[in-house]
Amino acid sequence: MLYGMDDEDEVKEDFEEFVEEKHVNIKKVLLAILIGIAVVVFFIFLIIISFNLTTQKVNITVEKPEDTTENIVQEMPLVEENTIAVQNNVEEVLEEIQIAAHDTKKLTLPVLPVENANGAQEIKDIYASDEKQVYLTFDDGPSKDITPQILDILKQYNVKATFFVLGARTELYPDTLKREFEEGHYIANHGYSHVYSKIYENKDTTFQEYVQTEQCIKDALGIQEYNSYLFRFPGGSSGGRYSKVKNEARELFNSYGVAFTNWNCLTGDAENKTTADACFNEMIRTKGNQNSVILLMHDANDKEQTVAALPRIIEYYMNEGYTFKNFYEIFREK
Repeated sequence: MLYGMDDEDEVKEDFEEFVEEKHVNIKKVLLAILIGIAVVVFFIFLIIISFNLTTQKVNITVEKPEDTTENIVQEMPLVEENTIAVQNNVEEVLEEIQIAAHDTKKLTLPVLPVENANGAQEIKDIYASDEKQVYLTFDDGPSKDITPQILDILKQYNVKATFFVLGARTELYPDTLKREFEEGHYIANHGYSHVYSKIYENKDTTFQEYVQTEQCIKDALGIQEYNSYLFRFPGGSSGGRYSKVKNEARELFNSYGVAFTNWNCLTGDAENKTTADACFNEMIRTKGNQNSVILLMHDANDKEQTVAALPRIIEYYMNEGYTFKNFYEIFREK
């Protein structure tokens, strides 16, 4: 078959189209193969990662020891060591807390009495004052049973008093003395023994009883800086069998800057007033028309009548518009 030029050109074009088509098909096949290979590699990668994760979980499970008694016993020394370390840390912290708590407590305690060069005169002025004021005072304590009851009553009414304590009794009941001080009451001095023949042997023995009792107070409170600056002579500061010695002792006390006080009202609880009514009535009688009152009572362990009368006495002065005071009024920073 013969071909003309036109035919030859046509055949040539057909052949070129055929070749071009083959190239396109080959490219498609190669692209498909590459895509397939990429997909296969991706899935293999995912399978490998999944396998590794599973293997790690298995290893963790296998390596974890069982909670057997043997394992627990083996671990106990480590636990004990840790426990001891924690306890030591706790104890160190508690020591710091206790120091802080102790310091805080000291800050909240009543202030210590302060020496007052004019104290003796200011005490004398109490008796001459027209101010409605009452100083509740208790002698001969502290005692085992009566003093705590008196403190309870004073706390109930929020009243502060003055306790003229005996050194010998302070040695027996230091905790009660601490309570008196910590609750804001004034601790004053009534001598050591309350044995008149011993106290008033001479002026020096009188002052020695004061010094001895001051040390008892310091020791009971645990505060060596405490000084009361105030003494009440057993039986009063004048008169009676030992009047001469008392006069000499007063001068000696004055020379050391120690004041003293008596009273201008009493309940008679140290005499023959053995009931609450009798004590209250004696208080009314001895008070008379006085506005400024220093009331004498006792907190020895046989003074149940004082405990019974005290609420009524306090309520009486409250109703009459009196201000309750103790001797911090005299011996404090001004």
